[in-house]
Amino acid sequence: MLFVAHYAEVALKGNNRPEFVRALRRGLNRALGGLGHTVTYTEGRFLIEAAAEEQEVAKRLSRVFGLTWFAPVTIVPSAYPKILDGVLATSTASDARAFRIVVRRVDKAFPIGSQDLEAKLGAEVIRATGKTVDLSHPDLSVHVDVLKGKALVYSARSKGPGGLPLGTAGRVIHLFSGGIDSPVAAWLLMKRGTRPVYLHFYLAPTPKAAVESKITKLVRVLSAYEGKSTMVLVPFAEYQLATSGVPGDLEPSLFRRFMRMTAEGLAPEFNARAISTGDSLSQAASQTLWNIASFDEGSTLPILRPLLTYDKDEIIGLARRIGTYDLSIEEYKDCCAIITRHPRTRVKGEEISEYVRRFTLQNLVWRSIAKSSLVTYNPAGESLKVFPLAEALPELGAPGTGAL
Repeated sequence: MLFVAHYAEVALKGNNRPEFVRALRRGLNRALGGLGHTVTYTEGRFLIEAAAEEQEVAKRLSRVFGLTWFAPVTIVPSAYPKILDGVLATSTASDARAFRIVVRRVDKAFPIGSQDLEAKLGAEVIRATGKTVDLSHPDLSVHVDVLKGKALVYSARSKGPGGLPLGTAGRVIHLFSGGIDSPVAAWLLMKRGTRPVYLHFYLAPTPKAAVESKITKLVRVLSAYEGKSTMVLVPFAEYQLATSGVPGDLEPSLFRRFMRMTAEGLAPEFNARAISTGDSLSQAASQTLWNIASFDEGSTLPILRPLLTYDKDEIIGLARRIGTYDLSIEEYKDCCAIITRHPRTRVKGEEISEYVRRFTLQNLVWRSIAKSSLVTYNPAGESLKVFPLAEALPELGAPGTGAL
């Protein structure tokens, strides 16, 4: 099966474009693994051949960040009679009545200009099929890309996820609750080229319940877009025991500060350059501007919030689109279930900082990290591995080694 695939935003990268093209090619190879495929880059587009059904190839291509569109393609020599044969074959295979021809003459040495070639091919299609031309709202668009030595003929273009190739923007530590918002935020971060390391705080006595819950199921879904995934599971118990006596209306803000501090502690070990959350401005009491400012106070890393201006309906729509919604609404008791549901909406950052000092939260961060687990998932072979984080981090409590 032959496909042509194209990008959009990558084309704007100027002298850095080759780096992005290489990353996109890696993404294509990763997505098509096991299909007996080849990926060729030629004159600004990818040509993909895979020994698989069209539907399977299309499904995988639809998950490659950086691709704007892709389509099954016929490749013919760049001679007018051969191009005409390809266009007529594509046109007659469709029941559409109104059509248009779209030509891109990349090879300027080809003797017929783009508009003249469109008109000439269009007249032949009318003569052969009786179809009518509609340049504004055609039922069928037949595309012809004239390259050096060959021409591409295709019609059924499918939309890719767009954005930038995965990994081109580095890594982030992503706070992952398993609700509706945080998986969508992770997907949007991936669309901008980042690779998230998921950070989840679990309530159960051991990580087993979290590993067997919707949390890892959601990571599996997101792995269809990113390939190998990494998640850190941090126990809540250590924090819960150390912070008893905190006023109920401050509990959410203090815990959120602890989560951010934990993410900061882990970031150097994963070479992460930022922290990210699923916050949506004022969607919840903990997400007012005041409480967001309290969360950020003292942070040494940028904090990304891709859902900041989205409303709930928009977030749900995206969750349905990427396949996380049904899992997100499954019952799961997380840390938020035992924290007050009536937080103060205008928390002062210095008030939370005082409790951070009182409970020596930085020490608590390292104690919690030392008891954490690392989960890795590789969709190739569906390999899920869980082991103590201490086995992977070279020196817990001494950040900055960047070994992972």
